[in-house]
Amino acid sequence: MIGDKLRAERERQNLTIQDIAKGTSIRALYIEAIEKGEYGQLPGTVYAKGFIRNYANFLKIDADAVVRQFMEENHPEEVAAAEEVKQQLAEAEEANKAEVKAKLATGSEYRDQVSTPSNRQNTLLIALIVLLVGGGIYYLFAMDDSNAPKTATKTVTQQTAKAPAAKSQPAKEQPKEQPAAKNVDGVELVAKFTDKCWTQVVADGKTVYEGTIEPGKTETWKGKEKVVITAGNAGAVEMKVNGQDMGKAGDIGQVVEKTFTPDKAGQASQADKKDSKK
Repeated sequence: MIGDKLRAERERQNLTIQDIAKGTSIRALYIEAIEKGEYGQLPGTVYAKGFIRNYANFLKIDADAVVRQFMEENHPEEVAAAEEVKQQLAEAEEANKAEVKAKLATGSEYRDQVSTPSNRQNTLLIALIVLLVGGGIYYLFAMDDSNAPKTATKTVTQQTAKAPAAKSQPAKEQPKEQPAAKNVDGVELVAKFTDKCWTQVVADGKTVYEGTIEPGKTETWKGKEKVVITAGNAGAVEMKVNGQDMGKAGDIGQVVEKTFTPDKAGQASQADKKDSKK
């Protein structure tokens, strides 16, 4: 079991659970759950994979292999489905290569064919199929498990980034409590970290970052339609969206997910919080 493997390596390095918690910003409660194989205590599959990857990296062992073993032990159906999709993609690529090779044998005739509108359409269709299959692989491994335990302790907050308001009054009458929003095409999230924090950022449906960020770091992520940030230590993250100060993501030790879209940030609603402190 993957939990036994991580615990054995931790003990071999003479490290305690508190040493791991301090070095990774993962709560000791979650580390104990991972080592015991009690994954129902974690806030979902995507968090479990992130915590396990971070734990393995801290121990300096092969994180990819550890996460793969976790998925094979606990979600074999997803692994099998992903392998089937990858096999279908490989077969499609091989078939396409064989077709191209056969056409190349005709020399100038093939060059004439690829310049026709119908052949260009076929090329675009093949590219679209490849993108759809690749998206299926991402969905299986990156999206949160729909069967995640209902007792998950993360806090989910829906917020939107405020678009610049039309100037209807003299500058001297504008509010001075916070700077005006930046004129950004989409969403620009700037996050300043005051302590270690496991973080995942998804921009327009694509995971653009996943890992632990050290204190003192400031990171910027952008998206056209939506930016979602998940912080494992929400009290260590100070955020600005399109130039607006959004404050801290949550409390120290709290797992929080926030979503920003390009309108009405100042009036965003917030879901009820569940205290995830130990």
